[in-house]
Amino acid sequence: MTAILDEIKALECSLHTARRNDKQWLERVLHPDFREITRSGKRVDRHQTIAALIAETEESGIESGDFQLQILSEKSVLLTYKTCVRINTGNLRGALRSSIWTLTEGTGWQLVFHQGTPAAETLTSPSTR
Repeated sequence: MTAILDEIKALECSLHTARRNDKQWLERVLHPDFREITRSGKRVDRHQTIAALIAETEESGIESGDFQLQILSEKSVLLTYKTCVRINTGNLRGALRSSIWTLTEGTGWQLVFHQGTPAAETLTSPSTR
């Protein structure tokens, strides 16, 4: 399970880096049926997500940690973790995140669902693990 966690974590974290602006990468890693419920509570699909990410001009600044993996089936897993982003005031804005990844033949792991929920508690800056 550690190998799967490492692989899924690396894929998830790639979406926090400059790769989030790479349309080809996003089309490969986001499943055709991808859906998301954003941190702000909006429902978006794959097309909307790709358009929004490639339009970003600033680095995301997302720090993530406390990764946990749950095997749902032979070809699907649930990843949960915490993130923090430093906002203009210097404070941290925390979120609890969950992602469902599916193993697609010929493509590998693809993200099929993601949700970010504002954290109720004050989070400290997680170290990427």
